[in-house]
Amino acid sequence: MRRRTVLVVALAMVGSLLASNSASAHRSPGNCQVNGIDLVLYESATIVRPGDTMTFRVGVQNNNTLFGVPCDITHAHIKFRLPTSTGRYNPAAPAIDVAVNQSFPSMAGPRQLGRDYTWVVNVADPRAFTGAAQASIEGKLHVTAADPDFAAIVKDISFTITNPSLTIDKVGSITSGQAPQNVTYTYVVTNTSQTVVPMNRVGVRDDLCANPTYVSGDNGDRLLSNGEKWTFTCSALHQDPGVYTNTATACAISTVDGREVCSPPDTWTVTLTPPPPPPPAPQVDVKPTTAAQGPCTLSTPKSLRVRAKQLNTIRVRVRNVDAGSRVTIKLPGTKKTVSAKTDENGRATLRVRPRKSGRATIRVAECSEVERLTVRPARRTVAQRNPRVTG
Repeated sequence: MRRRTVLVVALAMVGSLLASNSASAHRSPGNCQVNGIDLVLYESATIVRPGDTMTFRVGVQNNNTLFGVPCDITHAHIKFRLPTSTGRYNPAAPAIDVAVNQSFPSMAGPRQLGRDYTWVVNVADPRAFTGAAQASIEGKLHVTAADPDFAAIVKDISFTITNPSLTIDKVGSITSGQAPQNVTYTYVVTNTSQTVVPMNRVGVRDDLCANPTYVSGDNGDRLLSNGEKWTFTCSALHQDPGVYTNTATACAISTVDGREVCSPPDTWTVTLTPPPPPPPAPQVDVKPTTAAQGPCTLSTPKSLRVRAKQLNTIRVRVRNVDAGSRVTIKLPGTKKTVSAKTDENGRATLRVRPRKSGRATIRVAECSEVERLTVRPARRTVAQRNPRVTG
């Protein structure tokens, strides 16, 4: 517990006591000259906040020799008054009896009287900034019962009431959208203290956005003064769909008592939906097959003969393909193709006039099998000789 001693109020009346009560044989001890009694008050803290618990102690000593030899004190009544909702004691309210009808011999050193007295700081006016408790002693002070002289000592012990507070207002750049989204959060921190409480080491904590950064607001003294607003920002990438509720809190250090001050939390919610599905792939006609369907086959008549520079009819038979499947022949010496569709029996008829001899290739769109055939050279034409006439 901290100790605080207030100047002896009784010393103010020493001169008058000495003038009206000179040393006499009735005094005890016989050579005593002054009232040496003193009250000493102790308090657990000199700066407190609402909600803190203070502890007070009352002490007494009778060894003050500043103006002479102290006398015995008898029939002393010591009282103590705790602070009230105003922060200060009420002198008209009943006091706590610390000691009743007690004697204190001269040259008695300081000692505590009574028990510890506690008070929870709870003031009606949040702007109150000072408080006090009071102890008093009255009775036959300074002399013996045969030569009484009544006097009183009243002493206060004061303390400072500090009432710091912070608020934080958090806003996100969006409330909804499609994942993924990069969201920027803005935080405004305000010193809303009821008493004068400059603060330093101001920071913002966010459970879903790391390292909020100071942006602006300080007037240059690096202190968050009463009514001043500081702005912080933070950005976070939310990759997946879902509901993101961030909770942010501002904290700082009071320069009055060196203790931390934190704001109530503030939240912001962002709801992200899944991105749209990719566009469908182009539809390709696929021939339905069954497990029992065999591989397709392609064939041409074995007796087929194809010659260049004449019109040839090629009949193709395709098995295990649907009707309407396209059959294509590529002739030698050209990039062009000739095609025909199969009927319900898998037959297709191609009519071609190759320009050159060589290899021709026949394919079916839905069949990997390839049929190749030879285009024979064009037939040679033999010029007819005119009949010779003899005679």
